[in-house]
Amino acid sequence: MELVLFDPRRESPTCGEVCRIVLSEHNRCLVNVPKNVWHADRNIGTTDVVVVNFPTSPYDHANPDKYRLPLDTELIPHSFALLKGW
Repeated sequence: MELVLFDPRRESPTCGEVCRIVLSEHNRCLVNVPKNVWHADRNIGTTDVVVVNFPTSPYDHANPDKYRLPLDTELIPHSFALLKGW
């Protein structure tokens, strides 16, 4: 799995940086995605991927805290090769 994070937070020392992490059955990892950091993941392998998500609070449909950008947005300096969409 490819996990890409982009930090737009002006007060952050990693502001403007892209972090790309490749995970596999041999390279497992626990990742903490900070609040307001854009992130996307996709399966780049040939077998199913299992992702376990532990949000800090339940999702509130009346007041969503999750927003999506197109994967080909110019706001994030990263390109997903062979992009097929969600």
